[in-house]
Amino acid sequence: PSFGFLFDVDGVLVRGKTPIPAARTAFQKLVNSQGQFLVPVVFVTNAGNCLRQNKADQLSHLLGVPISQDQVMMSHSPLRMFKHYHEKCVLVSGQGPVLDIAQDLGFCQPITIDTLREKRPLLDAVDHNRRPKVLVSGDFCFKPLSVVLFGEPVRWETSLQLIIDVLLTSGYPGNPYEQENYPHIPVLACNMDLMWVAEAQSPR
Repeated sequence: PSFGFLFDVDGVLVRGKTPIPAARTAFQKLVNSQGQFLVPVVFVTNAGNCLRQNKADQLSHLLGVPISQDQVMMSHSPLRMFKHYHEKCVLVSGQGPVLDIAQDLGFCQPITIDTLREKRPLLDAVDHNRRPKVLVSGDFCFKPLSVVLFGEPVRWETSLQLIIDVLLTSGYPGNPYEQENYPHIPVLACNMDLMWVAEAQSPR
C-alpha cells in the first residue's frame, strides 16, 4: 500500500483505560482474518510511565488487535536518538518503572529521585513524616550531568526540590547553591502537556 495510518491514542482511541466505543469495531476493519494489519499502522501517545511493550500489550487488549512495540511511539521514544547523553549519569523523574525505561532507551547510568533522596535524605524536608529521625551522612558517588523528565511525578514536592538542587549545584546536590549557575545542566523533558483526557469529563 502507498499509505498508512498514524493514530493518536489518548482521548482519540481511549480515555484512560477505557476504549472509545467505536474504536474496537473500526480496528477490525483494518486487519485481515489472521489479525494482520492491511496497511502500516503506528500509534503515538504522550504517556511516558511504562515501556513500549507494556503499552503495546495494553492497546492490543483494549482494541482487540495484535500490536507490537515497534508500532508504538511514546513521549520518551525520541530519547533513543540522544546518544550524547547515554553514557552520562542522568537523574530521571516520573512514575512507573523509570529505571527500566531509562535503560531500555539506552541510558547506562540513570539514577532515580528515590535513590537520590535515599542518599541525601536531608534535601527532602516538606513532608515532616518523611524527614529522617536520625541524621545519616550517606555516600553519594554520582554526579548527574542531565535531568530527564519522563512525565509527572507522584510526589511533586520531592521531585521539584531535588531537581532544583541538582540544577543549582551543577550536579552536586547537598552543596550550597552557586551564585551564578547559568547555563545549568540540561533538562530533557519528554512531555510538555499540562492537561490530558482520561475517564473524567473534564481534562486532568
